[in-house]
Amino acid sequence: MEESEKATQPKNFNKVAYAAFVIAAIVFLFTDKDTSNTAIFLGVALVFDPFDINQQWGERPLWQKTWLIIHLGAAAAALGYLIGKDLV
Repeated sequence: MEESEKATQPKNFNKVAYAAFVIAAIVFLFTDKDTSNTAIFLGVALVFDPFDINQQWGERPLWQKTWLIIHLGAAAAALGYLIGKDLV
């Protein structure tokens, strides 16, 4: 990639936003009695893909796929806990 192409590419703030939402979810998990914020922030964090956004899913390394699937599972578990807690 040439220098002029590097200078014109926009900055990818996804890593910062992803980290902020995950940290906020962890803080809510330990400080808030209501776990709904934890589930919401974990789910929204997945919108901000922390890896290369131009790379297709099939081309990603296994560890990146594993990380995102585990994160999705944690968000689903938090949501499931929230729903199950309200039903009982």
